Amino acid sequence: MKLNFWAVSKRTKKRLKLFLVIMSLAGGMLAAAEARYAVLRLYGIEIDPRGILSEQVVWGTVKPSQEKVWILFWLSKEEYCRNIEAYYPVNLRMELSGWGKFRLEVLPLEAAFRMYWGGRFWYVSADGRMWLSSLRESSFTSSEKADALPMLSWSTDRETPADLSDGHGNVFHSSLPLQKIKLWHENLKALGWSERVKFIQAGFREGNNVVRLIFYGPDGGNGANIMLPDDPGEWQTSGLAIKKIYPDLSKISPDVLIDATYKDKILVKNKVQ
Repeated sequence: MKLNFWAVSKRTKKRLKLFLVIMSLAGGMLAAAEARYAVLRLYGIEIDPRGILSEQVVWGTVKPSQEKVWILFWLSKEEYCRNIEAYYPVNLRMELSGWGKFRLEVLPLEAAFRMYWGGRFWYVSADGRMWLSSLRESSFTSSEKADALPMLSWSTDRETPADLSDGHGNVFHSSLPLQKIKLWHENLKALGWSERVKFIQAGFREGNNVVRLIFYGPDGGNGANIMLPDDPGEWQTSGLAIKKIYPDLSKISPDVLIDATYKDKILVKNKVQ
């Protein structure tokens, strides 16, 4: 007698048919309930806090299919948040607060420093995202620390910090050397120059990246000019030597350039030369 272990028994077939019937009935009941009571509708999105993102922005990004079936909205919440974050300097957190109800936490980005590039002023966050300081939503971002630091002027001779033609939105992911920029600011603080430097100019000269510090002059305009290597690890030695030679940088003419990019020497020369 040959036994077929793969054959489905009559009892199993009956159970399978019963399961399919139950699922069909359940699906029909759910469809009927949805048609009459809209039980799968997206009922609401609570914005916390209010005032940063408008209702139009929050609801305008929801697809019609997601409004009809809130589960679809929940499954695509990460994409939904990314779409809004591309246009507004915020981080979003979405959580389920009830049947078909959601809570959207809006966290404005914190600006790490300010930058001038491409003829416009930008804020840059610690994770490298950048947005125009003139953006309306910039008024909600935390920028006190960034505004207290010298402005970073990014020269067109340098590598482009962001591709504005790539993708869409108002918030861009930059390719800036964030750790290096952070160390530039830390060096200024260690040397006691943070409040005396008007802006930091990241430039290019003779095949090498260089950094120029433009100090405030006595009248608030441009004062002393100091050129340093791009590597922040080389700043301390040169900076201490310059402080020893020129204890009061405010007395130096803005026409004079102090060049500390050479090894073991500091050159003082007229900028027009």
